[in-house]
Amino acid sequence: MATMGRLVVVVVVVVVAALSLATSVAGARVELQQFAPSVNLGANLSSLEQQLPLEAGLVWGYYSKSCPRAESIVTQKVSEAIRNDPGIAPGLLRIFFHDCFVKGCDASILLRNSRGSELNDVPNRTIRQSALNLIDQIKAALEQACKGVVSCADIVVLAGRDSVKLAGGPSFNVPLGRLDSFTIFPTNALPTPFASFNDQLNGFKAVGLNTQDLVALASGGHTIGISQCASFQGRIFPNLDPKLNKDFGNALRQMCGNSGNTVGIDFFTPNKFDNQIYKNFLTGGALLLSDQNMDSDSTAWNLVKTWANNQGAFFNQFLSSYIKMSQINTLSGRAGEVRRVCAKPNNMADEFEPEIKLVTDN
Repeated sequence: MATMGRLVVVVVVVVVAALSLATSVAGARVELQQFAPSVNLGANLSSLEQQLPLEAGLVWGYYSKSCPRAESIVTQKVSEAIRNDPGIAPGLLRIFFHDCFVKGCDASILLRNSRGSELNDVPNRTIRQSALNLIDQIKAALEQACKGVVSCADIVVLAGRDSVKLAGGPSFNVPLGRLDSFTIFPTNALPTPFASFNDQLNGFKAVGLNTQDLVALASGGHTIGISQCASFQGRIFPNLDPKLNKDFGNALRQMCGNSGNTVGIDFFTPNKFDNQIYKNFLTGGALLLSDQNMDSDSTAWNLVKTWANNQGAFFNQFLSSYIKMSQINTLSGRAGEVRRVCAKPNNMADEFEPEIKLVTDN
């Protein structure tokens, strides 16, 4: 992933000359071809956020002029939904992860048309339908407020960010200005609940992320949400995995007699974004094998220990890693568009939308 983290020691005139600002006919999209590490059009940044480099084309406060209420509309809609159903928070976070990890944050996961859908692929079959519906509702509200301005890709990033905050996690800004893809992509690169540590890390490295990002996003993100028993069935039947706390394992056996049941991944605070998930790991309470496998790498396991005792440090790393992931392979110029409807590219907007039957709303 290209970043602009170099220390630029030049006069202001040169920096200004490097900025190429162009507004579309709708007055909506600003294209920045080259810019300093942090272009800010109005966001109130923390000291940590100010240090983060931005991918070309992304800007802090991107919609401050073209759609000033964009972020508040997203936050309001997400807040209302989570108040009625806390399970939507992990659903939105999962959509963010599954979108950005596959060829970048381009809303390809939302496409549902005659060309196919990533939602038909096994890793996405248990994404919450209610979370997908919410993104469609947010898009409709934004189209009413600022037609043709806010991309579905930015909505995914904003909704995931807001779900973390509203579940008790850190509050942070995200750079915006992404475009939406025209097509879907294979999802075979997504980590599975059974993945070894090396397989997970190799996948993260392939998209420009590292061990800290892996432990913060893949395992830390599991602090909210549920898992189908089928995702960890092999750890409790026919024999208990010796790394599982025995009492915890026996309780899971009782709850998972039917593999169609679900269990909170963080057994104790499944609806609260906190560091309890790491505390669980240290006491034999890692539900998924992929999370348990963090103990096979000393660097990863030391991070687990640190964040189990320091929630603030976990939150800081999570927001940094979230922003980093949100910048994977962002689209700009003619490589993408601002979809009018998130489920379809604009040249297919009038096409009938096929029904996607997800396995379960979890």
